Amino acid sequence: MDISRITPEECEEAKILVLEGFRERFGWIDDTLNPDIKDITRHYDGVENHFFVGADEKGIVCTGAVKKHGASTYEIVRMSVRADMRSKGLGRTMLRHLEDTAKSLKAVKLVLETNRAWEDAVGFYKRSGFIITGENESRFYFEKVLTGPSRTSSVSSSSHR
Repeated sequence: MDISRITPEECEEAKILVLEGFRERFGWIDDTLNPDIKDITRHYDGVENHFFVGADEKGIVCTGAVKKHGASTYEIVRMSVRADMRSKGLGRTMLRHLEDTAKSLKAVKLVLETNRAWEDAVGFYKRSGFIITGENESRFYFEKVLTGPSRTSSVSSSSHR
């Protein structure tokens, strides 16, 4: 899998992947709740907010993004892996890439949130070193303090494949 910054040509395919994940989880999609994926290149400018796609020879297989959340904090958002490609380590590879991107942007902490009912996602983030810092009836809120230098990755972070 090659990980790269999203290109304008990939936006529609990435949007479909993310929304299909929501449809699978919820059984429906409320388009008003996802304004950032209607125009990915506007919301993820490549300066403070970065959207990545993981692709193989058949197309996009996963997505992930980091958004500036404070002076030295970034938020992980839009983590999604195509249903037929789950449990192959792609989510972990994308998450490492997002962590390394945040470190390169001088982040010292990552935050994220996920639905309480998504037990696989909750377990994934816990296994990846995130700790729960808050919760409500529908969400868990996580954070992870970043230490050490960025890992040298074998994936590409270029803008073109």
